[in-house]
Amino acid sequence: MSTDAQVPGTNTPARSGLHHLVFSAGLLGLICCSALYSGALNFLFMTSLPDQDRDWDGPTIVITHPENSAAVSTDNWPCLFGPLQNSTLNSSLMLSEAGPEKFEILWERELGTGYSSPVIAGGVVYVPDRREDQVFLTAILLDSGETLWEWSQPTDYVCPNPPHSSGPYSTPLVDGGFVYFLTAEGELICLDAQTGEKHYSRPLSQEYSVPENVFAVGHTPLVYRDWLILNLGGKPDAGLVALEKKTGELVWKSTNFGDSYATPMIATIHGREIGFALTAEQAVSFDPETGAVFWNFPMQAIADDFVNATSPVHYGDLVIFSAYQAGTYTLRILPDGQYEQLRHDRRLLVSQFNPLTCRNGYLFGWHFFDKSFRCIDLATGNLMWKCNTDIGRGTHLMFENVCLLAGESGQLALVDPDPAGFSIKLEPDLPLLKEPAFSAPAYDGGRFVWRNEERIICFGIAEADPD
Repeated sequence: MSTDAQVPGTNTPARSGLHHLVFSAGLLGLICCSALYSGALNFLFMTSLPDQDRDWDGPTIVITHPENSAAVSTDNWPCLFGPLQNSTLNSSLMLSEAGPEKFEILWERELGTGYSSPVIAGGVVYVPDRREDQVFLTAILLDSGETLWEWSQPTDYVCPNPPHSSGPYSTPLVDGGFVYFLTAEGELICLDAQTGEKHYSRPLSQEYSVPENVFAVGHTPLVYRDWLILNLGGKPDAGLVALEKKTGELVWKSTNFGDSYATPMIATIHGREIGFALTAEQAVSFDPETGAVFWNFPMQAIADDFVNATSPVHYGDLVIFSAYQAGTYTLRILPDGQYEQLRHDRRLLVSQFNPLTCRNGYLFGWHFFDKSFRCIDLATGNLMWKCNTDIGRGTHLMFENVCLLAGESGQLALVDPDPAGFSIKLEPDLPLLKEPAFSAPAYDGGRFVWRNEERIICFGIAEADPD
């Protein structure tokens, strides 16, 4: 009798425990295991997989590769997932050729609770946190780790789903000399980026009757021209809203869908700007100038205590949505703005809350089921490789030459994510942060900034000691 469970929506059996990770030595063909410090930590990397665990059962699709983007300055990481909003930079990370490198902490300081990710603009790190009954937004000098300014106000928010944090969850956004962020209660705060002086605030969740979520408010604004677009989840007809950046005044509102943690995305496809958002229960395409909805379809987890949290990504005329239990949808946007569904995958790469990245015709991300970092061929839908590590599921930051993996365990790794042959450049060592480290790192000119609910650190990659 087989003990394999059935994968929902497929005819493929799921394998549990270690068998799921290594399959079978006879079938695997090649397993590369790198023993790390004292053998306590292991990379398990699959270069060859059984067809039923690798191949997409469907036709190959034609990929329209986008034109190469102009190089983006590394002087700023002003928003969640960076200047391109997809965890990538169109530049290489400088690495020493003299010998092996190591992760080196340049400065560190205590921090309060929250899952917000740090951002960097103009040599300043901006990070929210909570200390007892106060919510803070602190501006820290990147060079020294010293405080530039600190803003705070009282908070009494308590997460209804312990032991999860009572916030803040939302990541700041720096634009035009101002820093914007949302408190756990859903108040939009706009501060002067140089002085910390409050420019304005709006209690959006209260004004637009946003139903209480199972966690703190966690969506992050998107800049579009002179506006902020938010995945607000307000009522009535304020699921998506656009506000004037400088004043906070309403520009448009649209949909009755609930909020999620996914940031809206705007892509230029077929010569027109099109907005995409993953709300609490629907994948949505909209006109960013008016909020008018082009199309939407249901997309949400079956379980009530899960929220949609993965921001959509695009590559050429393809748009990809992913959500826990709902699966991953690959859509082709047609010249009239409508879509053609190309794939609906629940097996090869589905993200729960971790970022996705499209690069050079491949999709990279963290699979919710086994916490592996994976590479998918967008044309064929096939799994190129997957990397299981003890650093846990996490986030990533992809350069032209390497990719930083930041695990929820507080450990880091540097890898070459070449679809034709994955390799490890810098293995994990002892954790730099205490588990769990859910936040995404920020990057500026060779320096990374990362936080958990106790500390924030700035680290770089240096040549290792000879011994």
